[in-house]
Amino acid sequence: MTVPRSPESLAVLADRALDGRTALVTGGGGGIGRACALLLGRLGARVHVVGRTEETLDETVTLGANAGYAQPITSRVCDIREPEQVDELLEAALADLGRIDILVNNAGGQFQSAAENVSHRGFRAVTRLNLDATWYLTTRVAALSMLPAGYGKVINIVMSPRRGIPGMSHASAARAAVESLTNTLAVEWGPRGVRLVSVSPGFVHTDALERYGVDVAELASITPLGRPESADEVAALVGFLASAGGDYITGTTISADGGLNIAPPRPYVAP
Repeated sequence: MTVPRSPESLAVLADRALDGRTALVTGGGGGIGRACALLLGRLGARVHVVGRTEETLDETVTLGANAGYAQPITSRVCDIREPEQVDELLEAALADLGRIDILVNNAGGQFQSAAENVSHRGFRAVTRLNLDATWYLTTRVAALSMLPAGYGKVINIVMSPRRGIPGMSHASAARAAVESLTNTLAVEWGPRGVRLVSVSPGFVHTDALERYGVDVAELASITPLGRPESADEVAALVGFLASAGGDYITGTTISADGGLNIAPPRPYVAP
């Protein structure tokens, strides 16, 4: 099955809406992260993508170059779980970009397991990537760039933090913690010009989803809108939040999940 694109969802945002802005996108080598990077680049931002695989990051950079954006997308290999690597990343990114106006915390990962079978090491591995790394990168970007500049937007991509997801106790706990962190930092940093929002997608049809061997049709059947989400649709919301249209939105989680959070256990059929 071909991974879906949604160019119509991207077309509603004006080109050059982010002229003069800079952005750092984690997990930028594919899926949601790549879609966000390409859209922010199209909107005029200078974008720096981060990931653990140089080859996939290069693909994102090449796609941006082929699209003819005014500012080239740049990249750096970094394991955001390692604070020393994050420090080196930010030193390089700030030297290149000058500042970081927009941070998209998209990198994440988990594995499926019954809660009673998750080891301490497995739990810590998931929370270290999804929570600890998000906290460290966000607070360092704020301290080094956003707070001194009096401007910044942090957009956290999370799993649904309010819906029980069997087999994902570790990931659900970490992502819910990110939602709470978003709210707290929004209160602390709002008076200093920094906004934070979490975006909670539904089942996003990406290459990674296909590699997991997930039955996309089955996922679609339990979503009220009856189809999986495209990475472009998530990127479109991120682009709006990053633009001036999102300037008065902070300290909240926006669910863009096709109604998954309100769905019954099985598809509803009208009598």
